[in-house]
Parts: sequence; C-alpha cells; structure tokens
Amino acid sequence: MKLSLCHISLIYGAGTLCFLATAPNGFSQSDRPDLTSYALPMSGTAGGANLFPGAVLPFGMIQWSPDTEMGLRKCGYNYADNRISEFSVDHISGAGCAYGEDFGMMPMPGAQPSSPPARRNAFAAPFSHDNETARPGYYAITFDNGIKTELTTTTRTGFGRFTYPGQDAATMMINAASDVNGSAASGISIDPSTHEVTGWSVGGYFCNARGHARDIRTIYFYAVFDHPFASYSTWADGTLTPGSTNGSGTSSGGFITFDTSAGRTILAKVGISYVSIANAKANVESESPVSAFSSNDFDNEAAAAGDIWNRELNNIQVSGGTKDERETFYSMLYHALVSPTVVSDDNGQYMGYDGNVHTVGSGHAQYGMFSGWDIYRDEAQFLGMFAPQEASDMAQSLLLDYQQGGAFPRWGTTSEDSGAMMGDPAAPIIADFYTFGATNFDTEDALKGLVRAAKDPSVYAPRTKTRERDALADYLKLGYVPEHQIGGYGNVSMTLEYASADFALSQFAAELGDKSDSRMLLKHAGNWRNAFNKKNGYAEMRRRDGSWAPGFVNDRNKYDGDTAYVEGTAAQYRWMVPFDYKGLAKVLGGRQAAANKLDVFFTKLNDGGRSIYAYLGNEPCIETTWIYDFWGEPYKTQAVMRRAMTELYSSAPGGYPGNDDLGAMSSWYVFGALGMYPGLPGSDILVLGSPMFPKAVLHLQSGDITIAADGAGEDAPYVQSLRVNGKTWNKPWVRLSEITHGGTMDYTLGTKPNTNWGSKRSDAPPSHSMGWMEWWLGGLLDWL
Repeated sequence: MKLSLCHISLIYGAGTLCFLATAPNGFSQSDRPDLTSYALPMSGTAGGANLFPGAVLPFGMIQWSPDTEMGLRKCGYNYADNRISEFSVDHISGAGCAYGEDFGMMPMPGAQPSSPPARRNAFAAPFSHDNETARPGYYAITFDNGIKTELTTTTRTGFGRFTYPGQDAATMMINAASDVNGSAASGISIDPSTHEVTGWSVGGYFCNARGHARDIRTIYFYAVFDHPFASYSTWADGTLTPGSTNGSGTSSGGFITFDTSAGRTILAKVGISYVSIANAKANVESESPVSAFSSNDFDNEAAAAGDIWNRELNNIQVSGGTKDERETFYSMLYHALVSPTVVSDDNGQYMGYDGNVHTVGSGHAQYGMFSGWDIYRDEAQFLGMFAPQEASDMAQSLLLDYQQGGAFPRWGTTSEDSGAMMGDPAAPIIADFYTFGATNFDTEDALKGLVRAAKDPSVYAPRTKTRERDALADYLKLGYVPEHQIGGYGNVSMTLEYASADFALSQFAAELGDKSDSRMLLKHAGNWRNAFNKKNGYAEMRRRDGSWAPGFVNDRNKYDGDTAYVEGTAAQYRWMVPFDYKGLAKVLGGRQAAANKLDVFFTKLNDGGRSIYAYLGNEPCIETTWIYDFWGEPYKTQAVMRRAMTELYSSAPGGYPGNDDLGAMSSWYVFGALGMYPGLPGSDILVLGSPMFPKAVLHLQSGDITIAADGAGEDAPYVQSLRVNGKTWNKPWVRLSEITHGGTMDYTLGTKPNTNWGSKRSDAPPSHSMGWMEWWLGGLLDWL
C-alpha cells in the first residue's frame, strides 16, 4: 500500500496518509498497467454477498452509492432491482446485517412534492442496467426519466454531477433520516445564500444493537451546490413546510429546486463526519475544495480516484489466465480493500468509544468497521501484508477503542462496539497484523490489554455493556464454555474461538519476548480438546459437571434447548482447530481416517448452515479446504480449492457463495488464487495450494515476491514440483519471512495429482499444542 505524507493532497489532506507515486521497493508509476477495467464493483451485488457498487476509495469513510428498493435492508443495493430510491453516503461492504445508508439524496424531475416521503422508496425511479456504469472510484446511472447521476469520492467527501434533461424543474430530495435501521433523531438546515445544506442523524444500531441500547452514533453531513436555489422546503415528523430552512425530528429532510438559468447540470460536494458539521465541511475544504467546482474538476477527481485504485490493484500483478479469471481476481482484490474504514476527520478528530472527541496522532488515521469474527481468518493477514501502514493504524485503533471504551471490540462500528458475534477476534486480528508486517503501533500496550482480557473476566465496556470474553470465568475454571452459559451464545463455538484467540495471542507474546504469557496462553489454547467427545469425534456441548449434553445432532446448531454452534453445525465446527491439526487427527482416528472424513465433508461445497457438508460461503468453514496439507494429502487441497474458486466465485453480480463480510471472503479468494493461505492465527505460516495464474508478482514494502506456475490452467491444479528461492521444496507450507525479501516460488503444475509431493509427516505444516507436562517443563526452564 506504500503510503507516506503527503502525495495527492487534494484527495488526502493534512493528518492523513497519502499514496506515493513511487513505492519504497522501486515499483514506479510507469510499471503500472491499467487494472481498473478488471475490477468490477458490481460484482457481489446480487444474491447474498451484500456488496454495493458505488464510489469509494480504499478504506474510505464515505461510500456514495445507490440504494435500490430490495436492497434497502442490506447493503443498500440489489442487482435484481430496477428502481433506485436514493443515493446515500455510507454503506457496509457485504455484511449480514444492514448499516448506514444515511442522508439519501435523490434527483427528481418537476416541482417539489406537496408532502414528505412516507417511506424511503417513495420517490424511487426506474432504470436499466444498460444505462449504469460502475468502476473503481466512479458510479453513474441514467434513469428512465433521463436524469443522469454521476458520483466520485475522496476519502471523506463526495463529488456529484446531476444532469437534468428537458425543461422541467430540477429538484433534489435530501432525507436526513434515511438510516436503514431508523433514525432516533435527525435534523436538516438549508442556507440559500451559500447554496449549502447541513444535517445530522442519530442512528447506527448494527445487528439489532438498538434493542441492546448500543452502537448509537451521530453522523454529520455537509453539502454545497454550484447552483442557486429557486425554492426549498423542509419536513419534520410528517409535516412539510414550504420555504422553511430548518427541520428536526425523528424524521426530517428537505427539497431543493435549483435555478437552472445557468445550465441543467448541477454539481454537489458533500462531506461527512462523526464529530461535527464543521468537521464535515472542513473535510470538503481540505480534500475537495469548492475552488475546484466545474465539470472538468469532477472528471479530474474521478480520474484521480481511478489512479489511486489502480495503484492498489497493481500491488499484485498477475499474468495469463482468462479474462474472466482476471476480472474475478481483481474484483475480489478491490472488495478486499474497502474495509475497515477511516472514521477520523481530516483534522485528526474522531469520536472515541468513551463518547468523547479525541485526536489521532499526526500522519495517522483512526479506523472503524471491524467485522472481527470474519476478518481475523485472512483479511487481517492480507492487510498486514499488502497495507502494513494502514493495518498498523488499524491495530492502534483497536487499542484506542480498548483504552477508551474498556474492552477490545468484537464487531466495532464507527464509535462503539455493536457486540455482534462472539469470541475474542481482536486478539488474532492484532497478532495477524503484526506477524504479517504491520508493526508500527503500541505493541506492548496492545499485548498487555489483550492478555488481561484473556485472563480477567471483569474486562467490560460500560458504555455498551459488553464483555470482551463472555463466560470467561467458566472457560478458565472448566476449560470450556458450558451449556447454558451466562453471556454470549454458541458455547461450543465460544470454546473453539477462545482457543484460537489464545493461540494467536501466544504467538504475539512470543514475538514480543513475553515467554511466560505465551506459555500460559498456549496452554489455554489446548482447551479445544475439552470440547471434543472422543467417542464420535465431534465438538459437543458439555454441562458444568463435565457430562455431555443429551440430544446431540451433527446437522443443526441447537439441541438440548441451547445454541451450541454459531452459523454452523457440529459437522462444520469439528475442523476448527487451525493451530493443532495434528492433535485433531488423533481425535479423529489418525491422519488417514481424518482425511477420509474430510473427503465426505466436501461432497457438497456450499450446503448452508444446517448440513453435515461444507459451507464454504461462511467463515467457520473457509479454513477446511487447506487441512489436507497437514494430513499428507496436499493434492486434495489443490483440487478442492480450484473446484471451490471456479464453482463458487466469479465477477458477476451473483459471484459470491455468501456474505463478503467486509473483505473476508474476497481475501480468501485472493490468497487462494495465489496458491497460499494464512492457516494458523497469529503465525506467518502460509499453507500452500496451487497458483491460478502462470505468473504473479506481489509488490510488498519489503520487496517483491514472484510466483511462477509452469502449466497453470483451470484443468491443471496439481503441484508436480516446487522451488522456493531456487531450492527444491517439498513442504506444502512456507513462512512469509522466507519469501518476503525478493523471494521466488517456481511451481510446475499438471493435470494429474502428484500424491508424493508434500505427503511425508515431516513435510506437514507445524501443529502446536501444550500439555500439562510441557507447560510445567517450560516454566522450569524459564526459571533456570
């Protein structure tokens, strides 16, 4: 990602990070082909991926995008729709719950309506996808009524161009209370003398957080237009007042009709902030000043947004493959770079988890929208590897959330933890960031806080009434989270998630030289064994007395009156021990018996969350395709990965097997297409599959990694041989540190499996576990 202060200051103002024209590794602008034509923002906008097609920059605060009628309850957009209700300024990238969609703006032909909208889609207009364009940093649509809307963005601001045909009045609606989860309060003000509109809205409420009185935030809005207002009105709580310049209430908004005597193309600049209207305006003044307010300026800003995206996409340059494969790859890479998002303003101010305004250090940004349960599995490693400077700020942001709010967030939004999901994902996220190259944050304080959360049940966020680790006292005392636990949900999943978090944290502690805590956490990671019933090889619910709960079933997430598994079944969670597959194989009857069970599991690749088969469209299963590497059959990983990538993914609107979850599934695909995956949380070990493309060059800050694959093709997924840095390599894994400084990986691929390559026990990736004796001996050695 190669950021520094302060290139393209129009896009990134003071106090933020800016894209370099030449990266530290010498990768210059002239080396960058235009890859934006392969990155299709429209991918994943149909079905369950819940992605939006609008204008956004990498990690941008503002996501200016259309909201269609059927999409209003998710990401805002659904490709199956043919009516757009509005263009709102903030969206969530592929989550399972709706969020944002604030300050919906809608250009309308004719005079202002005589009443406010009774619902968000009251003024929806029909359109055809034939008249729609979406490319990185730019979105355009021409409605059936002839109005053309074009949008582009900087990090915190948007630039809109609205062209009204004919002679009808040119009207704009601005809904201050369009929050998809409902606004608790809102307000709007119109200043005809300056052509400005400002507003605010209290909302948020991610994943039903409203019912728990958390994730409540205020978003502030500023807009300025290049045309004077011929007339205007505002509404509040169902009452429209013509000529009014102010309105506030649970619902509020306004209509503006423009004076078109100087032309029928209306330009608008908008800014948002989570701190104040003044900051929203200052963001515009810094990143997209009104001194540059012409159609040519719009075109230049859209081109600059495209250039920024092209720099990002060129951090991985692939050669060969089909056009469809390249489009799928770069579309996934694009979506992997949308989140988490900047939440601090250009002046560095942000709303902290304590409800107070704070200022981030100069040259840094505060980030939010951490889909923790999802992104710790691969997105965090991807960002640490390709965006170490931003990922370092993200790690620091999580630490500040803890210091200001009382606990690391599980699913952090813009200024609060929504409390969604379970586990302790901040631990592996920060550990993953660090081990994959993002090290510029307060590592010692982060470790101290995470270790405290791993062993102190009192860690609590009073403002949101959330605990970082629900039922931690039981986990520490019993070695598992019992049935009918107090706090959280999905007790078997909680046990396995805490074990993975403990393992990741143990690796982070070891890298920072904290042997004692590393040893303690590695011991806790072994608690996964306490969840497994050796009689059937499944992780099951246990009661506090140690007995197994009755009524076990392997194809449902509930039994005996309690939820055992989160978004999955016993058949899908039996594999979730990513750091100790050697130990898991013993529980399942040995490597061959375990591999045979995995064969059956992949009879179906995406069979949903109530099945005995794989559900590769959701996070608990995405590690499973790589397990064969640990059990002596890496050729099966090569086969099932190629099958999954070609059958379940494409660049089409319906080209995802499930929610993208803010880049988690996109990152899975990108890693898979490169033939590698971060298999162990908190470790830099990359387990290997087979590359999809004949050549890929990864441009990292530390140097390039060149991957060559002789014979690559859809029907040739099997590794025949591999050389790493010029040396014969028979292991189906490699450490990132072994290849990150100008490393090479040279594959020979074929159509038939080489069952010998990587099959020896000594070839397998490391598995980690610690019994009581190992723990005791380690402590003795430290003491001596």
